[in-house]
Amino acid sequence: MPSRALRAVFDVWESLFHRAFRLEDLEPGTEHLFFVAKRRYLGRGFEVDGIRVNPGDRVVELHVNNDMVERALREDGNVVRAMVQLLRQARISMPALARAVQRERFADAQVLYGVTMIHRGIERFGFHTYPLPNGIAKSLTTWHLTNVLKMLNPDANHIIETHHDVLQPKLVVASKAKIIEMFGEGNAVSHAKTAELSVDNEQAVPLES
Repeated sequence: MPSRALRAVFDVWESLFHRAFRLEDLEPGTEHLFFVAKRRYLGRGFEVDGIRVNPGDRVVELHVNNDMVERALREDGNVVRAMVQLLRQARISMPALARAVQRERFADAQVLYGVTMIHRGIERFGFHTYPLPNGIAKSLTTWHLTNVLKMLNPDANHIIETHHDVLQPKLVVASKAKIIEMFGEGNAVSHAKTAELSVDNEQAVPLES
């Protein structure tokens, strides 16, 4: 665990970040692996599920719940098992995510997007991953996410050294229609069971945050 002082600083930073970027819970009063926010996309254009996203377009921005990441890393000293646990939490959160993106405020956003280190195996949930283009934005993002991981786990340096090839931030995207198709009402149960089987058979390879 990080020192109390570092943890206090991190908690303050998290609170300010949530307020500044207006992150929303998927379901008020229920903890999930994701937060969402409505945002204008500012990165390089991309296409997903036949939908083209250009700079300035409205998107649903995804953020990982760092409290859940911290608990997973704390409760299981094996980073591989901890990350598989987070993958299970992603499965549990997907139906709530499908409901959240159907809110009226997200009506003009057709794509979900995020930058994260937790992306191993996320394709089974309808997402696509793309490497970040080299440049200052990638360097700053890697620096930020690496420091978040260090705040969450005292063994972060060892984790990063031993899993450097995997612990690289990537662009994670999906069309809103795809998420609703897979995990919306009437579809969530069957797809969640399929994903659960995949998770249970996951090989000992880590994800990211």
